[in-house]
Amino acid sequence: MNFLYISPEFPPNYANFIRQLDRLGVYVWAIGEADFYDLPEDLRSCLRWYEKTQLNNFQEVEKSVDHLLAIQATSGGPDGFDVVESHNEHWLRLEGFINERYGIEGIKLQDLDRLKKKSVMKQAFKKNGLRIARGGTVKDLDQSVSLANELGYPVILKPDEGVGAGGIHKVHNIGELKALLPELQGEYLMEEFIEAKIITYDGLTDKIGNVVFENSLIYGEGVLEYIFGKDTFFYISRSIPDRLAGVGKILTGVFNIRRKFFHFEFFDLGGDYVPIEINCRPPGGAILDMMNYSIDGDLYHAYARMVSGDRIDLPQEKKYYCSYLGRRDKNYAYSHSDICSRFGGRLVEHAENPPLFREAMGRYRYIFRSKEEAEILDIAEFVLKTP
Repeated sequence: MNFLYISPEFPPNYANFIRQLDRLGVYVWAIGEADFYDLPEDLRSCLRWYEKTQLNNFQEVEKSVDHLLAIQATSGGPDGFDVVESHNEHWLRLEGFINERYGIEGIKLQDLDRLKKKSVMKQAFKKNGLRIARGGTVKDLDQSVSLANELGYPVILKPDEGVGAGGIHKVHNIGELKALLPELQGEYLMEEFIEAKIITYDGLTDKIGNVVFENSLIYGEGVLEYIFGKDTFFYISRSIPDRLAGVGKILTGVFNIRRKFFHFEFFDLGGDYVPIEINCRPPGGAILDMMNYSIDGDLYHAYARMVSGDRIDLPQEKKYYCSYLGRRDKNYAYSHSDICSRFGGRLVEHAENPPLFREAMGRYRYIFRSKEEAEILDIAEFVLKTP
């Protein structure tokens, strides 16, 4: 089997997908923007061939893929690519382009609007009987002011197509709105501001769309608040509400998510789950590793087994609540040494985040796990306490 991986260099933990695929005998070829020798040595050794290219330029990508295919033709192995994947939403359109251009099974360009544009997602949510946040696309100043008056301030402005919380604005009055609108680039949505806990339904589907693993995150604050500087805190729950899982499974079918990780975000209004957006990729940062810590399993290995046609052997029981705590460049009441001394038995990972993650995820991350939710909350209070 030939597997084409997009951007093996980032996020760095996703290189584990390539390592596991290689161990199972899958031929992994890759395209990315990093220099080959900037990749970790053990990752380089897992690649059949790597092409540095401009991933934002489809013509350059096509040249690189053609070169990989030419190398295949002279290597004596199987020709063509069976799977194209990046696990990174930023390259989802590129993945669709490669699949379409080379006749590979998977998402195509025609699928991308429903998988990436929030306005199209909302139409699908509404069509399937789900409550949605009131709002609409922003067209011009007069229409925007009228819509904001109808919704009531504050309102949320967010890119119709974007990754994470980038480009999202909370607007408190007409003055802020008039000042902000000329600065916006691309298509934007305006929505009512909903004050509610954010919860997710995440997981992995098999080749025919069945959910083979599921997970749920509970956020201490909204992601927008993290962008605005609040300390980052969220955790994996040991249980998933039946209603949430039911809605989540409906949406994997509505959006035809197959052989993919997914990450769906909802407002939790007392058990009524209002979808915010869907993402056809794993949740970002270290969350996939947190899922592994919560079950004592290996989702990287499970995905590789699924792709190569083997049966998935993956624990389903959530043995632990698993929390993420992101500290910023400011003073805290307790030092790293204090944290390790008091909660070292619950600490499973700590490290500095890549620069691209720091705005939303903090400069330095701590990941803890515990069988008790109350202990997870106590740890968060201790780690994030300021003088």
